[in-house]
Amino acid sequence: MSSERIVIAIRGDSLRQNVVDILSKSGLQVRASVRSGAEAIRAVRIMGGGVVICSPQLSDCRYDTLVSRMGESAYFLVIAHPASLNAIDGADVFRVSLPVMGPELVGSVRILTQLDQQRRDKERRVPVRSDKEKEIISQAKAYLIDDRGMSEDEAHRFLQKRSMDTATPITEIARMILYHSE
Repeated sequence: MSSERIVIAIRGDSLRQNVVDILSKSGLQVRASVRSGAEAIRAVRIMGGGVVICSPQLSDCRYDTLVSRMGESAYFLVIAHPASLNAIDGADVFRVSLPVMGPELVGSVRILTQLDQQRRDKERRVPVRSDKEKEIISQAKAYLIDDRGMSEDEAHRFLQKRSMDTATPITEIARMILYHSE
């Protein structure tokens, strides 16, 4: 099964179908073909990210609404006439001019799907801790259990939450706790 997470969000039926056909013939799997921004947002959320190929105006919103609502969970490729492309803002928004040329569209979408795959792989990567880091975390948990009366689960959640809240690696949080416990 193909791993591309591609959503076509184009108001015009014929252009939308043309884009789907071009991508399908090149071996790229389109997961959703929709007319509205709400449908595109729903599809990207279900997939956990992806590539959105859209027109500047959808049936219920503009492309920039999609960009602001989806944040960094999707890459965007706007297809429009050259005059309309000049008004497309955003460093993270890619552009393809009408009339759609197959090789240009497919090349752009392949690049974006590779970027999407890299982001997905990065999100899946679990940090590998050294034995020394594991020991520091264990010592901090032991301190929280013995001196603060926490259970092991509570101590672990405490370290995780503090790490997430401060955007500090959990090992550094554990070191600070041990430093202040002396």
